[in-house]
Amino acid sequence: MIFLLAIIIIQILPTVLFASAAAVNNLTIVQTPDPEYVRLLNHSILFYEAQRSGKLPNDNRLPWRHDSCLTDGSDVKLDLTGGYYDAGDYLKFTFPLSYTVFMLSWGGTEYFEGYKLANQTNYLKNQLKWATDWMIKAHPQECTLYVQVGDVQLDNNYFGPDTGIPLPRPSYQINETHFGTEAASMAATAFATASSFFHVLASETGDESNTAYANVLLLHATQLYNCSQSIEYTRYQSSVPTVKDVYASTNYLDDLILSSIALYKSTNNQSYLDDALGLYQLSDWRTNHTEPLDWDNKYGAVYVLLAEALFNISEPDMSLQRRIDAENYLDGMVNNTTVNQTKGGLLFWDYYSDDNSNSNAMSASYLLLYYSAKILRPLLSIPSTDKESISAKIESYEELANKQLNYIFGMNPIQQNYVVGERDNSPKYPHSALSAGFSSLAEAIANPTDLSHSHTIYGAIVGGPAKNDSFTDQRLDWSQTEVALDYNACYQGILAYQVMHSTQGPFYESLPNVTQTSGSNLDNQGSHSLPRWALAIAILLPILFFVLLVLSVFLFVRRRSKAKRTGDEGSTVYQGNMSDKKTRDITHQ
Repeated sequence: MIFLLAIIIIQILPTVLFASAAAVNNLTIVQTPDPEYVRLLNHSILFYEAQRSGKLPNDNRLPWRHDSCLTDGSDVKLDLTGGYYDAGDYLKFTFPLSYTVFMLSWGGTEYFEGYKLANQTNYLKNQLKWATDWMIKAHPQECTLYVQVGDVQLDNNYFGPDTGIPLPRPSYQINETHFGTEAASMAATAFATASSFFHVLASETGDESNTAYANVLLLHATQLYNCSQSIEYTRYQSSVPTVKDVYASTNYLDDLILSSIALYKSTNNQSYLDDALGLYQLSDWRTNHTEPLDWDNKYGAVYVLLAEALFNISEPDMSLQRRIDAENYLDGMVNNTTVNQTKGGLLFWDYYSDDNSNSNAMSASYLLLYYSAKILRPLLSIPSTDKESISAKIESYEELANKQLNYIFGMNPIQQNYVVGERDNSPKYPHSALSAGFSSLAEAIANPTDLSHSHTIYGAIVGGPAKNDSFTDQRLDWSQTEVALDYNACYQGILAYQVMHSTQGPFYESLPNVTQTSGSNLDNQGSHSLPRWALAIAILLPILFFVLLVLSVFLFVRRRSKAKRTGDEGSTVYQGNMSDKKTRDITHQ
């Protein structure tokens, strides 16, 4: 009961008392970041280090990891070693990796100050470069791109350590005659967005090697972009059937548009923006996409980035229309017209969220926060805008975004934290062959609760709960407990945003310690010594009492005044301004 009361107070009071004021002020960069968000940001980067393939660097921070897959690419006489293992397995896929690099680079560029405050810029550089170095290897010719390394069936039957990964590990490519439009386009997006990040890094550090590397990345982006625009549009699974049951694409137009936007942002070349707008107009369904932003569906990012790209152009009608498109997409989340929420408040897209509900909620949160910061807040400084409605929209976007992060951190019906290694109520059995410590799949099946040889894969977000907020912490239930590169991509950007702007830590810092019991039901609330939330109550209650006292006096005086005018004190009813009175359900909106 104490735990739930604390959650209610933490959720409601800051929103009711301070949200309206926050909505009309520009975001400020904190001088001293919250140490918990700094720790979480570091751990997210550390998760990617746990996923490294190839020969590990001398500064490897995870002694339980080993050099692995040092012959990748030998079947095609190329060096395809390095890069990242995609998820809880040992496969490498370029299409979802490109999305991951895009999101990490986007967040790294826009929230660079957050990484600086957290002293994580060098770690972020290494994190991105480990991916882009491999992508450069995977792009040996202008229109040739390797999109998969490893055998799906062979890998699925292995759940052992990184020292015994089974062979062979075949390499699969797209090329001019067997193309893959979305794979090439998304790789171009990743290269271009990473190039933007390394240019920012160069300007911050004065290190010209970062500029040189940014130019190399831009060259690869341009080559793949030109190929994707000129070669007949083809879904990449038609050229590489092995990806069909793993990372099959459903559309390529969103990837084409996104690559045009990314090249425009990286070069400021108007022709790329013209390409994006031309392709956007080609889509009859361009404004009807409601699916979440993920490795396959990019329209959420397209809407937001097009609105940003056209924000200050001299054609106000076009600028306004793109903002309408973006806000229709985001408003659908806020109003629950295009996506459902679980009873606990997690955004949940039927079909899309069945296997990775957490990552979809995080991508939505990222877009909501980004649009609020880059579009809505700047609109407040324009004299002709409706500041009241914009402020209300800012509040609703940021409230929903923070609600998703709080859910991931444990503000949900079962008080389950979904980030490995962070709290007592974090998942104990992530689906990760790397960290599980077993020698085989058979051993893992026979010992489902054995942690004697496991390693904590800190910072990894697991797949997430079902539509009814239930979660089964079982290692081989990959749909709920698997870790993956793309799951952390948006989450990490949100953490950098919080480091940069948040004056308070995650909500759980003000709660009693929690201990996870069998399954995910928490019945031990830990220490009951006076925590910060109790101190907050002790401070707030007298303030609330004083406010109520003043209000009571005000109402009494007002009634007396009306009574004198009407002669009927008993019929007088308070008719004051109630526009600021709002009710919120912290579990379902």
